[in-house]
Amino acid sequence: MTTQKTKIEREFRTPLGIVRCGFFCCGVDRPIETKKYENGSSEIFKTDGHKIEVVSFKIRVPLYNGDTLTDSFGWIFRIEKTAELEEKFETYCLLDKSNDEITFDTATGEHLDAIQADNSEWTLHIGTEDGEILNSRAENDDWFPPRLKNKVDFYQSITEMKQNGFMTKIPDLNEGEKIHIQYLTAYDKKYEQKVNTWLAVDEFKRKLENWIGLW
Repeated sequence: MTTQKTKIEREFRTPLGIVRCGFFCCGVDRPIETKKYENGSSEIFKTDGHKIEVVSFKIRVPLYNGDTLTDSFGWIFRIEKTAELEEKFETYCLLDKSNDEITFDTATGEHLDAIQADNSEWTLHIGTEDGEILNSRAENDDWFPPRLKNKVDFYQSITEMKQNGFMTKIPDLNEGEKIHIQYLTAYDKKYEQKVNTWLAVDEFKRKLENWIGLW
């Protein structure tokens, strides 16, 4: 089994800095396959024990309330255990801020963990599913292993909130088990009365799959 740790990373440039999204694993350095979807694309990576599909897409606009965005990007990590080998995985989505004038805050909501970044002109959010919705997916065997039910909840998750984004430690999976992790980011001009960037990153898995064309 390969033990050398590799970082696969993609970037999204914004006025507040570069959003870096990717994963750490062992024994992979390039995709073995690419796919095109109706509203997105993906790269598929293979390790000795896992298959990882990284889906990239723009968030659908206008939003459900009719608002638009300056720009957005999303990533979905679809990880499947293919062999009974022990491999450690970590995914992440972090903002590398452009200067010290940028401030950070938390912006959580129902079923959502999110951070907010601001300067005098722009607002940006990065969001991901919280532990409560992950547990709900475990209950429904929806890309989160049922045996991990009650291992995550409102107070605990496999995803750790950082000041500038998120890092997720993928649990040890059994062969055949699958897990879905999503990170959404959106930015727009700063408006005190608008929450469009926050709404953009507050999205359910199934709606994202329908928008992208994932089946």
